[in-house]
Amino acid sequence: MVDFFSLIFIFKTYFPKLFKKFIFNRELLKYMTFLQYLLILLTSFSGIIFGYVLSLIAPEELNPGKKYFEWLARFLVLLIMIFYIINTPLTIFPLLFLAIIILMVIFSREYLFYIYPLFGLVIWASLYNQQLLIIQSSLIFILGIVISSMYMVQHEKKEEIIGSKFNILLQILLRTFLFLVIGVLFFLFF
Repeated sequence: MVDFFSLIFIFKTYFPKLFKKFIFNRELLKYMTFLQYLLILLTSFSGIIFGYVLSLIAPEELNPGKKYFEWLARFLVLLIMIFYIINTPLTIFPLLFLAIIILMVIFSREYLFYIYPLFGLVIWASLYNQQLLIIQSSLIFILGIVISSMYMVQHEKKEEIIGSKFNILLQILLRTFLFLVIGVLFFLFF
């Protein structure tokens, strides 16, 4: 039986030019790393869509769970920031980032829609620590579920004014799409 490493060895031995050009191409490795990073961002972002679908499946559970959603959202933001601060070297950037998050939580009623895009920076900062990346992306996924559920609670009664439930999904996605943009820009330019 031929395994993967044997195939690589055979390919490298008999086709050295092709091996260097296609298999061991550093630019291709960078591209694959970007695709993996983009997949992580999209998976974290998909929590928004899962929360929306969950709120469509069980709309009767939204109103009784409203205060629990709010507490869970604050707890998740706190956990994300704790993991970020613990695993980031203490410089001015993490402290400034923490101050911005705290001020948004204190002074803004819709702080989640302002904070969620900034968590693209958190994913980028934890890119080189695999365990932290898994934890942060999972927490952001769960936070996305909570954010879209809370948005559905707020706009469930205003459905006639806003439009269909699909329009509500588009509003949620547009308000949180900056998460992907910030994550991709920081990966490409820093």
